[in-house]
Order: sequence, then C-alpha cells, then structure tokens
Amino acid sequence: MKECNRGNEEHFKHLIKNSFDMMVLLDAEGIQRYVSESCEYILGYKPEELTDVPVIDTFLHPDDREKAREGLRDIVENNKNGGTQYRHRHKNGDWVYLETFGTNQLENPEVGWVVLNVRDITERKQIEQALKESEARLSKLNATKDRLFSIISHDLKSPFNSIMGFSQLLVEQIHRKDYEGVDHYARIIQNSSQRAMDLLTNLLEWSRTQTGNIEFNPAYIELVTLIQETMDLLSDSAEQKSVTLSGRLPHHLPVLADKAMIETILRNLISNGIKFTRAGGSIVISAIQTNEYVKVSVSDDGIGIGEEDIQRLFRPETHLSTLGTSKEKGTGLGLLLCKEFIDMHEGNIWADSEPDKGSTFCFTIPTGQ
Repeated sequence: MKECNRGNEEHFKHLIKNSFDMMVLLDAEGIQRYVSESCEYILGYKPEELTDVPVIDTFLHPDDREKAREGLRDIVENNKNGGTQYRHRHKNGDWVYLETFGTNQLENPEVGWVVLNVRDITERKQIEQALKESEARLSKLNATKDRLFSIISHDLKSPFNSIMGFSQLLVEQIHRKDYEGVDHYARIIQNSSQRAMDLLTNLLEWSRTQTGNIEFNPAYIELVTLIQETMDLLSDSAEQKSVTLSGRLPHHLPVLADKAMIETILRNLISNGIKFTRAGGSIVISAIQTNEYVKVSVSDDGIGIGEEDIQRLFRPETHLSTLGTSKEKGTGLGLLLCKEFIDMHEGNIWADSEPDKGSTFCFTIPTGQ
C-alpha cells in the first residue's frame, strides 16, 4: 500500500512539474510557500527565487497590486473561491499577464494553505489589445467615411449648384447686355468657385492625413512673411464683407515647421474669422515667441461660439457646421485638418470664445531651437 502511495505521489509530482500552469501555495499574508517548477518557463525564475516572498509587493505590477490584495482577502476572509488577473514581472524585466484561481484550504489539515492555479494569459491579452486597437481604427475609419460622404453628398454639391445656376443667369445677362448684372453674377460664381476649391483642398489634404499618405517636411521658414502672405491672399474676401484684417507681428520670426501645413492652418483660421465676423468687424492676427514655442492667435469680434460647441470643434466623430454671418456654409473640416497638422508639429490648438463676444483661435508649435 505504501509503495502504491509513493507511486501516486511521484506521479502527481511529475504532472505538476510538466503542467502548463503553475501551482502556488500561499499563507494568509500572501507569502508564497511553494511554487511549482513550471514557473521557470512562464516567469524565468526558479521556484526557490519565488518562495518565501510577499509576491504582491515584490513581483506584481504596481497598478495591479490592490486588485490582487482584494482578491486574496476575499478568499481568506470570506472563504470564497475566486480568480483575478494581474501582471507579474518576468526575470528578463518584461511583464507577464497571469490569471489566477484560488481556493481557501487554510483550515484543511492536509493542506493548510491558499491553493492557487496560475495560468499565463499574455498571448490572450495581446490578442484582446490588438482587437481593441482594431476596433478603434475601424471606428475612426467609419467616422472618416461618414464625414467624407456627408461632405461629398451635401457640402460639395452646394457651391457647384451655385456655379451652375448663376452661370446660366450670367449667360442671360450677357444676352441682355446687362453688364451690371454680369458683374454681380460673376462675383457670385467667383466666390462659389473659391469656396469649392477651398473645400476640395481641405478634403484632399484631410483624406491624406487619415490614410497616412501625407508627408511631414519641416524646415526653417519665416513665419511673419507666411502670415502676411496669407492675409494678402484673403484680403479680397475680407473686403467683400467689409471686414478689416490687421496684424500684430514681430519683424522676424523663424520657426521649424512644414510650410504647406502652416499655410493651410492660417488660411483656415483666418477664413473662419472672416466667415463669422459681421460687416464692419475686424480680425487681428498676432504672434509671439518664447524659448520653447511660437504662439499664433487669430482673434475676431464676430458672433462667437457656445461652450458646448467649442468642445466639439476638434473632434472628428462630431459634425459641427454653422452658417456664417452672410449665410456661408462650412463643414468643420478645416479645423479638423488644423488639428491634424498641429499634432504632427507636436503643438496645441484651442479656441476661446463666447456668444456675441468674438472668438480667438490659438495654436502653438515648438520653436525647434
């Protein structure tokens, strides 16, 4: 009979030694009193390196320790069977995800410990994380798709409808030799064409950022010159609305940046200022430099923005489109593009505004010095 028991004992030792899981015996304080040999290929440690140590405080990830303590207390104090997941340090310094199921055998005279069955679930966790990242990417792609369809089906059609309709009226005015009407409709067609071109430009650039097909090419540029050139480009649009454009700029402001991206940001912010400023209003573009960054501000005395809408301005999953003071249509796409480009520069962009008190849009980029 003794020989049979010894045979069974050897048999169980062999099973435990070659198990994919670890067997662990803990006392009520969380000190490991026995760890099976399988710990070596799971955690890289020999059993003796994990024995007689407070495992929670010594080997578990700091963020997982309290959860593990609560699990152990529940087993010990409430005599419950329970399981939890946590990260255990591998001997090579990495973190291994473990799943533990324990039973309270402290009162069992033949055992006298908390018995844990411990399994390596690192691969499962990696798969779960990959799935979460895939779901996040899919959600972003769906938001992008929805935004593109919305712009193409509604916003992009609008300026082209204007161009087609007023072109027909223009032809009629020419036949009538009504040159005053020709000038009026030609200006409308010009504005609609510019709006369509700006929208297409933003749409193409934003699509490229979403698909990773846009290159970031920083170089030292003269920011003051670029601001002034953008103001000159938009001066006609401002003049048509009787909006004054002015700058509070230093004489010289070199910065390491992608010129095309900064130009797009400036064009969108100033255009938005014109759009939401009433006739007779003003827009001021200013720039300052510190040791670490350059800050550009575009301030208007227009209709302003409510707090709730400010929170939505730079979020791709929301669609914020507001008519300008002359019923100009927009998509909110320009601000999303600004945010994408500022992120590439490792800068920040934000807005300060109140309804009927104007708005200030600011962005910062590192000086690169």
